[in-house]
Amino acid sequence: MSRASRPRSAEAPAVLADGRGLSGAMLWRLFVGQCLVLALHLAWMPAWFAGVAVVVAGYRYRQLRRDAPRAGLLLRLAAVGALVAALWGQYGSLGEMRALIGLLLGVYLLKLLETHDRRDARVVVAIGLVATGVAFLHGQGLPLALAAFVALTWQLQSLMWLSGARSRRRAWGEVGWLLGLSAPLMVALFLVVPRLPPLWHMPETPRAATGLSDSVSPGDIAELSRSDARAFRAEFRGQAPPPGERYWRVYTLSHFDGISWSRVSPSQQAATLERPLSRFVREGRASAWAGQDPPRYDYALLLEPDSRPWRPSLGTPLRAGEPQRFLADGTLAGREALRSRALLDLESSGEAPAFADPAGTRWFRLLPTDTNPRTRALARRLWRQSDGDPRRYLDAVLARFGQAPYRYTLSPPRLTGPHRVDDFLFEARAGYCSHYASATAVMARMAGIPARLVAGFLGGERHPDGHFTVRDYDAHAWVEVWQDGAWQRLDPTAAIAPERIEQGAAAVSEGREAFLADSPFSPLRYRGVGWLNGMRLEWERLEYQWQRGVIDYRGAARERLMAELTETLAQLGRALVALGPWRVVGLAVLALLAVAGGALGWRGWRRWWCGRRDETRRLAAFQAWLGRRGYPLRPGESPAAHFRRVARDRDAAGPALEAAAETLEQWLYAPLDASERREAARRLHAALGRARRDWRRATRRVIVKAQTASTRHEHP
Repeated sequence: MSRASRPRSAEAPAVLADGRGLSGAMLWRLFVGQCLVLALHLAWMPAWFAGVAVVVAGYRYRQLRRDAPRAGLLLRLAAVGALVAALWGQYGSLGEMRALIGLLLGVYLLKLLETHDRRDARVVVAIGLVATGVAFLHGQGLPLALAAFVALTWQLQSLMWLSGARSRRRAWGEVGWLLGLSAPLMVALFLVVPRLPPLWHMPETPRAATGLSDSVSPGDIAELSRSDARAFRAEFRGQAPPPGERYWRVYTLSHFDGISWSRVSPSQQAATLERPLSRFVREGRASAWAGQDPPRYDYALLLEPDSRPWRPSLGTPLRAGEPQRFLADGTLAGREALRSRALLDLESSGEAPAFADPAGTRWFRLLPTDTNPRTRALARRLWRQSDGDPRRYLDAVLARFGQAPYRYTLSPPRLTGPHRVDDFLFEARAGYCSHYASATAVMARMAGIPARLVAGFLGGERHPDGHFTVRDYDAHAWVEVWQDGAWQRLDPTAAIAPERIEQGAAAVSEGREAFLADSPFSPLRYRGVGWLNGMRLEWERLEYQWQRGVIDYRGAARERLMAELTETLAQLGRALVALGPWRVVGLAVLALLAVAGGALGWRGWRRWWCGRRDETRRLAAFQAWLGRRGYPLRPGESPAAHFRRVARDRDAAGPALEAAAETLEQWLYAPLDASERREAARRLHAALGRARRDWRRATRRVIVKAQTASTRHEHP
């Protein structure tokens, strides 16, 4: 059959072309819904999923136009097999969560091949709703939530079309009505029902949010200056630290093998020193080593998901809002890795630990004896020149770094020899914070001064609303040395690049091309453009408030809200008791009347609104209006015949009623497409309105003539 000779019903974009088969318009809606759902996942899923969606939609379109046969069983099985093979090649197995999500999305896209009736279309929409919810396994940020709301709304309007909606306006109106009805229930469940954290998370987190590893070689931390990934955010209650004191400790590194520094876990320390593990780590809400020292800073951390249990703290952690693992080296660890964003309340000293490490000072003087001979000779010479005074010796080490030709750079040369400290001090003489911190700690140990490396962050961007954002490029390394019965912070970066301490990594001019090199489209590159930077800060503020107020609404926040609501209700009860019984009864009666009046008003408005938007109800209302004026509908009479009968008796409204009858017959019986039906409904509505106006004008003219005649008769 040629395309021109096909019946019009095969091409009409009605939802159900023949009572069961789906039209091209409905398939187009399903495809748009698939694209919206797929967009939620594409940041984490392979890009070739978009190609699958286009190929399936193209084949289905050709099939609708009868240019291609229906997808048979063999074709569908082959498509599923190719999907499984592609996912296996992408992820190495189907047991990983991303592979399972990919399988769900692939089945969702391929389902369009066998979607031919209403039931199949509803299955497609149902899978789309599930895939929309699964997107929150990737994250719960504000952009994803807004995009998911758009996808959900589109899926609901597709269901409205499948249920027989006659127009786009009616379908979207029903969607708005459903969302409006569900919103109060959603808010009530969100506020009242306890949450089971973490509800949405990916079981695996391949990247450590801090960007730091358990071992540090010279140059490692410099690589982090290339990334703007967010590590955590902090909001202080009360005093906030100045830029030069924002040292966020993550962990300490005490073992040096001549090349790199590495961390020794509490269990390894306990096993090596043959001491109980409880001497190196304690669980609870407060540190067992800090004593009763008053905290200097009180703040909340919004932590990014992390595959390791580290929790940053501003100096030595003293107390936490929930049980944590406090380590004897003054660092903090959670009971488990973070699978999703989490909020942690902390109090800390802002300084290095003031208590001794149970491993003993000898542990922090250990060095390999056969490495870095030139550095050893330099250390002996500086020690003699300092007359054996540890403070003067360390001052001499830092003063050496502050002199030419040493320089601080974001692009340090790579060191590959077996004597890395020698190569840095005597050959390269250019490095990042980890180079100078490593050399300082090694030279301190060579002089018998207990020292350790500390890895963490320095600084953080302060936002206009007061919270701080710490990113990968804020990663920093410094030294802690044991002096006068306490650990003392020693940062050689302050001697060679004080601008790094006060202004951050972006202020380092040497090797500036390396800063954010891995983030070419980062908005942080345009901080000098006022309006762009203002938009970025405002968006980050909204996203932060979303995370704090919505995603992390649990536990203490819920209990606090419930306590406030309970107190408000108690105050209201006391106020009612104070009014006396008669006034309370009067208020109750007024409240009931107000509720009843509101309900009746809502019902009336709803009936008026539905009648105004539904052509069938509009017709029934107009016919009832004619009946009240002496022209009721006769048994067996059609609406068009009713209008024509009235038109013969009412000359003034006759043309409008004739036009309404003709348009009504076209709207009811002519094979119109969707746009033509909307136009016919619009013309019908206009004709009925014109008939009402003409009728009323004619009635007013008759009344005026009658009054004029009566006046002439009374006053000849």
